This record gives sequence, C-alpha cells and structure tokens, in this order.
Amino acid sequence: MRAKMKKMVEVIICILHISLIKQNLSFVVSYVDKSRKEKAERFKNEKDQLLSLGAAYLMKKHLPNEEIKITDTGKPYLPNGPFFNISHSGEYVVFASLSNSEVGIDIEKIDENKLDGIRYVLDEEEKKINDSGVLFQIWSNKESLIKCSSNGLKDIKKVKGLPLNGLRIINELSYYTKSVIYNGYSLSLTIKQEEPFDIKIENINSLEEQ
Repeated sequence: MRAKMKKMVEVIICILHISLIKQNLSFVVSYVDKSRKEKAERFKNEKDQLLSLGAAYLMKKHLPNEEIKITDTGKPYLPNGPFFNISHSGEYVVFASLSNSEVGIDIEKIDENKLDGIRYVLDEEEKKINDSGVLFQIWSNKESLIKCSSNGLKDIKKVKGLPLNGLRIINELSYYTKSVIYNGYSLSLTIKQEEPFDIKIENINSLEEQ
C-alpha cells in the first residue's frame, strides 16, 4: 500500500504597499500602539515613517496584544508565541508568522546601483553569478536565514545564499529557505525545519481593525 504523502506547509506572506499606508494614514496612526507611533516619528524621511507605521500595523493586526520583546541580536519576538518576522524595502512591508517554528523574512528591491554592496557579502562561488535578480535573491536569502536563526548580521558572509530554494545547516540546526521575485523585489522566507514549504502571497488591498 502506497504511503500517504504529507501535505506541504503553506506559509502566508502579507505584503503591504506604502501607498495604502499613506492613503489611510489617519487610521493607521490611531490604530497602532503609542510606542510604535513614536518610533516611526523618529525617522526623518517620510517614506521611512510610513514603512515603520506599516510594519506596526501588520504586527498589531496579526499578533496577540502583548509586549513584543527584542533579542540581543535585534530580532523581535513574543515569549508565548507565535513566531513572526517583518521586513521592508523600497515601497513594501512584508510580514509572516508561524505557530510552531522560527521564521525569518526579507525583502530587497532589485537595484543595479546596489550590486557593489551585495558582492561584499558573497562567497567565491556566488561572485561568479552575473544575473542581478539572482544576486539579490542570494542576498535576501542570507538575510532571512540570519533573521530566522538570530545569529546577527556579523555572520552574513558565512551564510550560504545558494541554492535559492533548499536546506541549510547553521550551527547543526536545519533551516529551509525559499525565494521568489515579486514586482521587482527579491522576497525570501526561511523556516527552522528540514521540510520544504509553499509560499502564499497575500497582497493587502484594504486596512481594517482586528
């Protein structure tokens, strides 16, 4: 008798565009916590303020109403779960959460002007690649892996960005990474597990309360 195949985990990634934050700014400011509003106000650039408020909105909407803690390496977490992570770049904020596994997410706008900076974090094999889209995927892969494992950015050169979708071992622990291109951005997700998973992108079209 053929064994029943295990259903692949599907992880939802919420994506929020900066234009929607700006259109609903009054609501977002009134909705997010005071500390998050104050954090956004410390940014001098309006774009950074909006992205920070968008991140605050997504966390408020999708997480329990508990105080978010910060690890020594700067990763936000909830002592009682769920696991979650957030990232923003260019005009997007992205968010993912899981109930039973550490998660790391990263989004990077594909910009040819940033290629020199990316090459600084590549190993010799990765430096042979000329496709800018793939190079940005490698970069976001490394970032999501580090955020998932909470190792801190100082270790980014030691983290493998290839293959784009596959298993990594960091400090004898297993992490699975998946990367996609979305509207000119590289989007990578890492989960602390050995098995592959599917990504479902949820593009937020309206803002509302919980």
